[in-house]
Amino acid sequence: MTDLGLFVERAKGSEYFSGAQLAGDLERFLAEHGARCRALGRKLQGAEHLYLVGSGGSLATLQTAKYILDGFLVVPCEALHGYDLIWRNPLQLGSTSVAFFASYSGDTEDTVAALRFARERGAQTVGIVRGGDSTIAREADDVIEYGSAAIFEVPIAALALVGAGLAEGSSTEGASAQVASALSEVPAAVQAAVDEEEGRAEERARALLSSRHLYVLGAGPLAPLAYKVALTVVMENIRIGATWCDASEFRHGPAEALERTQVDALVLLGSDESRAMTERTLAFLQEHGARTQVIDAAAYPPVHPLLTPFLLNPITQWFTVWSAILRGITDLDERVFMGRSVLATEGHTWP
Repeated sequence: MTDLGLFVERAKGSEYFSGAQLAGDLERFLAEHGARCRALGRKLQGAEHLYLVGSGGSLATLQTAKYILDGFLVVPCEALHGYDLIWRNPLQLGSTSVAFFASYSGDTEDTVAALRFARERGAQTVGIVRGGDSTIAREADDVIEYGSAAIFEVPIAALALVGAGLAEGSSTEGASAQVASALSEVPAAVQAAVDEEEGRAEERARALLSSRHLYVLGAGPLAPLAYKVALTVVMENIRIGATWCDASEFRHGPAEALERTQVDALVLLGSDESRAMTERTLAFLQEHGARTQVIDAAAYPPVHPLLTPFLLNPITQWFTVWSAILRGITDLDERVFMGRSVLATEGHTWP
């Protein structure tokens, strides 16, 4: 095995490359915690407003969950980062609200501050954490511990199931049950996609190896994943510049950059109604000389259109693994600044 092959094999065991173990982690979570999540949703029936609070990659996770929940819950739902909840000081936040706080460590500074703010306002609080002793696990009214590195997918699944419990007995129960049932099909689809992508990930990465800045585009349920990949993956792991843009918004300004700039883009294509608009944007990019890599949900085993982020996140990780290793970044869990109390106060690490 070459040195590159050894680095790739090591990456499969890293916390970053959660997709390598995702099928088993997600299947185990659904089996062990699915019923409890739905029961929690039933317990929370009567809530008049939901807040989904997290920072960094967790914010993208919660934006994805909101996209799913908005399809079958009549209860208003909002996804925002921790300090935004405090700064907005929304009038609706109170005893009739439920606030969910997602944090892999359970000690993210801004998320902990928001949790305490919500408790002061009388809201019911639910923590979604990896597990172990943490501030959020200790201070939230209810806690969902998922016990794996699946920081993106498992919290989304947990919230979809909580939402299914909230919807039980309502006019939208059928739609919520459909999504909950479709979740059971995701682990097998993910495993097949991850195995298939292994053979072409290096080629994808080499095609954009000279890139110093990467646009990441997605729309519909894939827009939050594109945001996550640009802001908390490309810059964090590949350590080049990145710009996130909703594929449907590219024509409203960013398109003008193609007149004078060489654009490199990673484009996420879904299977929902947003696909046609993303294809239009992709065609425009290619017609004007952009170098593109397309990650298309249609190339992998089918899943419910709202659940395509589960399928494509591990594929973007394959791209990142090879892109980082080919640039000499061989430890995907090591950080230069993060985790060393950069931009943090009161003893918090970041994130």
